Amino acid sequence: MSSIRMRMVLDRLLDLVHTPAYVCRMQGADPKARLGKKDWVLAGLRALVRGGIAGVKVEALAREIGTTKGSFYWHFKDLGEFHQVMLEFWERLATTEITAAVRASGRDGPGQLQLLLDLVSVRPGEVYGGIEVEPALREWGRIDPRARAVVTRVDRQRLADLTDFLAAAGMAKTDRNLAAQTLYAAVLGLEGLRITTDVDMRGQLGSLVQNLLRGAGADGTG
Repeated sequence: MSSIRMRMVLDRLLDLVHTPAYVCRMQGADPKARLGKKDWVLAGLRALVRGGIAGVKVEALAREIGTTKGSFYWHFKDLGEFHQVMLEFWERLATTEITAAVRASGRDGPGQLQLLLDLVSVRPGEVYGGIEVEPALREWGRIDPRARAVVTRVDRQRLADLTDFLAAAGMAKTDRNLAAQTLYAAVLGLEGLRITTDVDMRGQLGSLVQNLLRGAGADGTG
């Protein structure tokens, strides 16, 4: 898949720019009139990156997106419900939506595995909190049992998905679990390293998956 095609897939997956408020601004409408749950959730993720979960406050979020606290309480019962919606939003993007896009790509097994790693290597847009958003969510999980439960589910689902993609790429069953754990550990480590060194995640992960497939006798040339 070309870089342009890959970017198109990612844009459809993440809807990186066209939030309801953005569309309103482009159409010359009052953004306050059509702010939706997603606008609040994205603002919450950005606030989480800036100041941790303690920094996710209704009044501050309202100021950032140019509305009142009344809009927040129209969409959410309270801050606890908002936190849950933020976590569910991330869980959905981090698991089912990205794997569905990969499976719909039409690539063969090795190609789907490479595309998955290409997509997870793309820098999240600043509207989502940028490259620090997942580390911030994981930090939240270290201090909050509800967030920890979601992080745990995401980790288990990603490992299961990686195992499935490795199987489709031709890797033997005896090798898949360790290979999936190795790949996922590399993803998490590189996400952290990217914050401080701007490391090339795509190149590093591409080399690693090819080495894993060759080492296991699988065909990674698709």
